[in-house]
Amino acid sequence: MPLITKKAGDCRGTERDGGKSNTWCSLCYWDGAFGDPDCSLEKMIEIVDDALAENGSARLIRWMARRQVPQLARWRHS
Repeated sequence: MPLITKKAGDCRGTERDGGKSNTWCSLCYWDGAFGDPDCSLEKMIEIVDDALAENGSARLIRWMARRQVPQLARWRHS
């Protein structure tokens, strides 16, 4: 998921010091940690898809995001 977009604005998660993360988005990362460290890949794909659908993203964008989530470092090892 893009961290900054024209439509959604700044979607970056936050670090412990309150600064913005350049790696993780606000859907799963805040205060320097994953909000749900046990969240499965399948659940995160669902969360991202739902968030994009809610903000009116096109189906192509949602499809691309669903394919990108497994490529994130958080799940690359699984």
